Amino acid sequence: MVEADTRHAAHFRQKAAEAAVAGQSTASLIAARRALLLAPFDPASCYYLSLSSRTIGASSDSGRFAHWAAAALPGRSVVPLHRELFTLAGLSEDNISMLRRAALMAPENGDGHYNLGNADDRANQPEDALGNFRRAQIARPLHTGTLGNIARLKALIVGGEDAEEAVRRALSATPADFLSLRNCGLWHRRKNDPHGAVGWFRRAVVVNPQSREAQGELGRALMIVGALQEGWRRLEYFRLPAWLPPTEGLPKWDGRPLANGSLLLWSMDQIGDELQFSVFLQRVVEAAGRVTLLIDPRNRALFRELYPEVRVIDSIDEVLTGGAEWRATACYPFDFVGRFFASGPADLSECGRERVLQRPRRNSHQLRIGISWWSGAPIIGGLKSTALEDWARLLKTPGCRFVSLQYGEGARDRKMFQEIESIPGFDPHSQTLDFAERVAELDLVITVGNTTAHIAARTTTPVWVLLASGLGPSWIWLRKGSRTPAYPNAHLFRQPVPGDWKTVFRQVQSELSAWVQSRE
Repeated sequence: MVEADTRHAAHFRQKAAEAAVAGQSTASLIAARRALLLAPFDPASCYYLSLSSRTIGASSDSGRFAHWAAAALPGRSVVPLHRELFTLAGLSEDNISMLRRAALMAPENGDGHYNLGNADDRANQPEDALGNFRRAQIARPLHTGTLGNIARLKALIVGGEDAEEAVRRALSATPADFLSLRNCGLWHRRKNDPHGAVGWFRRAVVVNPQSREAQGELGRALMIVGALQEGWRRLEYFRLPAWLPPTEGLPKWDGRPLANGSLLLWSMDQIGDELQFSVFLQRVVEAAGRVTLLIDPRNRALFRELYPEVRVIDSIDEVLTGGAEWRATACYPFDFVGRFFASGPADLSECGRERVLQRPRRNSHQLRIGISWWSGAPIIGGLKSTALEDWARLLKTPGCRFVSLQYGEGARDRKMFQEIESIPGFDPHSQTLDFAERVAELDLVITVGNTTAHIAARTTTPVWVLLASGLGPSWIWLRKGSRTPAYPNAHLFRQPVPGDWKTVFRQVQSELSAWVQSRE
């Protein structure tokens, strides 16, 4: 009986293998299950179950069966099967350590490094991803996916002639591929040519109009060149499927006043982005009447201070409370309300009539200047950030005391300079109202284009913003000029070319010296 079961198990295992090779995932799954019933924990049957489960989209089952197979294999088993199982487990669970083990087992195999590069990319580890795609290219020099990923990451994080050559090579390999066209758009944005980027992104959208990534990149480029209306429309197409309203059945707001109830705005973006969108909040209240705003808990107190007429909440459970007059009768994503009020940069001056936080300045014999030098934004944060060493000369300006407003990993760098004071027990990234109150007591803030800049712009304190060119700046800073109508208290210093912080700091040093003299 045992011998018959073994023969039958081998028969079904062979059927599972043949069906897998033929691309018949369901048939392979059925055959592998029958083989496993006859020979429980058979490694090969578990392997085909894992493979077919992944093909039909059952990732959790695929990962489980891959682990079963690996556990059932004796230590002397054939290495290639181990590698396949680690790959399946890693892909199914998005497990970087599993994929790394698979790649180490066969370093000459391009698939392993390619899979690991994709996992690093999804985990926002672009440098590690680029390294693995380069290793994959050694094994497969003309693989279009590898060429495209190398071109994209070099355009994002490397720049220079090396990036341009990678983009051209990927485009020549697949000239009609939307990923190659998209990479050309990214490269043009990186070298501070947003109009050229718009052209390439439009070509990518024509080739694949269903690509939400291409629509999103086109939307961001359009916002940078000032085509706000189309930019918001493209970005809304890109992002809305993942951002369903917190309650079902509510109609989408059309920009007109509501006869009863309130408009529910919701956001799932970062706190700095929410502050950017708040430039339109007063206009929304004027247009809709009652407004309920669901935002990040860290912004709740600040928004309540600035907009007492808005019902600001930070929990979906609160949507259903608040009385009949606050019952939501329409909804709209907070991130895109600007489309009703601003079609171009000139319209931002109408929206810039914002209430700001006012606090009395502290009396001091020296001018107190808050500084922030680092951005933690994924990928582009490195482009927006400066090295603290770049500030060395600025920190020696007579008559000034410099206070750290830096948050995140960059805050550790403060110890490099004794000229920078810290605020004991103060976390700038916890409650933005606390942060804004500290900023409002200062005489000036100098910062890169990060969350600190957006919070400072919500106070009466002047803020000088150091902006990277290319991929770094947000739409709210516009493309040119030293001012933005959305933030009347902001003075902008822009890189003349990507990566040139030296020119920026020379300009800031000159203006700071003049500003200090004017205050004496």
